[in-house]
Amino acid sequence: MASCAFILLVSALKVRSRYICLVIWMMMSLILMCSSYQNFSWTEDMFIVGSPMSTVLCWLSMFIIMCSSLATISERSPWYWLSITFMAGVLISCFSMSNLISFYVMFEVSLIPMVMLIIGWGYQPERLMATSYMVMYTVVASLPMLLVILHIFYTYESLNIYTLKCLLVSINPVVLLVLMLPFLVKLPIYGLHLWLPKAHVEAPLAGSMILAGVLLKLGGYGLFLITLLFFSEEAIKITAVIMLAIWGSLLASVMCMRQNDLKAMVAYSSVVHMGVVVLGILKGLQWGIFGSLLMMLSHGFVSSALFLAAYMTYKKVGSRSLSYVSGMLFLYPFMAMLWFILCSLNMGIPPSLNLISEVVMIPVAWVLSMGSVIVIGFFMFISAAYNMYMYSLVNHGMVKPNLLPSTLTGEAMLLSLMIHIMPMMFLFKMSGIVKW
Repeated sequence: MASCAFILLVSALKVRSRYICLVIWMMMSLILMCSSYQNFSWTEDMFIVGSPMSTVLCWLSMFIIMCSSLATISERSPWYWLSITFMAGVLISCFSMSNLISFYVMFEVSLIPMVMLIIGWGYQPERLMATSYMVMYTVVASLPMLLVILHIFYTYESLNIYTLKCLLVSINPVVLLVLMLPFLVKLPIYGLHLWLPKAHVEAPLAGSMILAGVLLKLGGYGLFLITLLFFSEEAIKITAVIMLAIWGSLLASVMCMRQNDLKAMVAYSSVVHMGVVVLGILKGLQWGIFGSLLMMLSHGFVSSALFLAAYMTYKKVGSRSLSYVSGMLFLYPFMAMLWFILCSLNMGIPPSLNLISEVVMIPVAWVLSMGSVIVIGFFMFISAAYNMYMYSLVNHGMVKPNLLPSTLTGEAMLLSLMIHIMPMMFLFKMSGIVKW
């Protein structure tokens, strides 16, 4: 909870002091994340669950929340900082729980600070509809899981993750699907994703950064716990869910090409990446789980940075519509360079973390079927296409009259954007693949 106390302390300082303190804290967080990523042996005593995935996601939560705090450092409302602090505590608690019912409670409570951010600091009246979609999708999908958890407690008299793992709990494939449903909604996969673009479009900057960077990873972490505890030979019937996720990624990549809103395009790109995460986790292979962890980590950095870049572009142009955004290269060449780096990282250029995660996933797809490899190849190609399309529309073309050359870019936002990029290029070590 040190990060929560630190955010409250920082919120009471002057803007310049906050600026310096947050930079120092993020650098410390990045160094610790690097050390934990290269060597997981010390983490079992540090976190309750002690798995590599929970450790890395806890550090990712700290990093993204600090970056979002830095980007919005000029915000003066104490309720805003209370929401951010509450979110930090809930996320780290959720990734550290060793009890299923505690994990369920934290999973549901994570909605509260996000709803506070969207309703309190959203831009349009449609934010009420967006929060309604998000809450209804999550709560309705989670209630059956609560019933299954209670049934497990009455049957085995324990909800401890270690105990249930040792008991080798067997479970019906239909019940397994019920347990997976809320996490498939939270990721989300295509078909259960309708709440995500609405929430992103209406959320404030910090809300979009935290939602894309960390909250979606709750779905991947939940799937990891379910497969860790209940995966059996009968679970091979969930192959249909894997194929749905892969085909959904292909459809979502096509949907990206049809978007006119910059934030909606980035939101649909999240659906593309999360479909591959489902493949890696539900296949049950260690190689696949490792690839899913890499993809969640890389997506957390790049998606959060893309939403920050989209917000900075919105502040300069006054619109997120791709019909009005063009010519950034002529007036803001440094910003155009950052756009190029982010779009390149999002499509997976070497030697970025995205590329490694995608390459690791190809053998896992090959184990599933040759058709899944072909589908993944198609949406990887389309992903490269929509990233180039997004970069070209934003930065090339004629300079529109609504582009504001006098608008200054905040130092804190630029620094936060560059801090996002560093881990994407340097936060990996190939020997970690062997250690896994």
